Amino acid sequence: MATPNMPSSAQDIINKFLTGGFQTTDSTNPYIVPVDPYVPPAPDPEDTIPDCSALFPNENRVYDPIQKACVLVEEEQTGDDGDNKSPEEDPTEALLKKMRNDPTTGYGASNILDDYITEGLGQGTFLKFDPNVGKPNIPLFPLASAGLGFLDTIFGGDKRRLDKYNEALKFMEDMSYGQSVGNDLFQVFTPTEYYRRTSGNLLNPQVPRTPEGQNVTVGEAVEAVINQQKDGSYPTAEGTGSGRIAEDLSGGLLYTSPLTSVDSSGNRTRNNDAYRAAIARNIERNKKNFGSSGFSMNVGGTGMAGFTRGR
Repeated sequence: MATPNMPSSAQDIINKFLTGGFQTTDSTNPYIVPVDPYVPPAPDPEDTIPDCSALFPNENRVYDPIQKACVLVEEEQTGDDGDNKSPEEDPTEALLKKMRNDPTTGYGASNILDDYITEGLGQGTFLKFDPNVGKPNIPLFPLASAGLGFLDTIFGGDKRRLDKYNEALKFMEDMSYGQSVGNDLFQVFTPTEYYRRTSGNLLNPQVPRTPEGQNVTVGEAVEAVINQQKDGSYPTAEGTGSGRIAEDLSGGLLYTSPLTSVDSSGNRTRNNDAYRAAIARNIERNKKNFGSSGFSMNVGGTGMAGFTRGR
């Protein structure tokens, strides 16, 4: 189909291009469709993002495009020590957790060292550090175990556990509850061994021992408690100075043993070895912590031996 001004040959097309002979006006090109030029819409004033920090100084607000308003940023409660503690935290459980992990107390040291009990020659309980104790491990998920192991290393890993182990051992040594026996082993004394080692100590080291009995040994003080009753008679195996021993709540620590036992008939009897060691430990602990035994052979002029202060 021919159109106006269409060139008749390729040469005519070239000639017209070189001489500017092509006409592109609407009158010569019927295929041009006139349209209106695109004009972008004007911005909606409501879509303008405000400067929240200028509008609300010191209020920590940010612009929320959904609400189209400056809103306050909510701070996450971390639950750490201080005023930001989680209201769901049980203070009693928090205190127990702190005590269980405190290597400077008998309860905490025993809880930490209880995982390191091993075999040894002789009487007592033997301890030895094992780097695998407390190391995170999920046998069925090796990749997860590797990830936990990496985090464990970041937070101190074996060194952190070894330091806590050594702190707990130091408490046991300072209180004379045990001794190192070579090969990285630590021996926790039995009640009988502890009493043997401490019974010859003076009740009050700063007071000289005299024939008049102004100062006695720990062993003499302990035996005075073991053997006395208010009427001056000696107790049976089930009794003590002021009466029968009630239900025994001791023996839960590495260095303690139950003070009593119950036979098949329900009769409770006293474990004298454990009882002697417990009294001796109280005396020695008072001497270490307070500088005096807190023990008297004549409490309040009653003629009875016992403690004059809290143990």
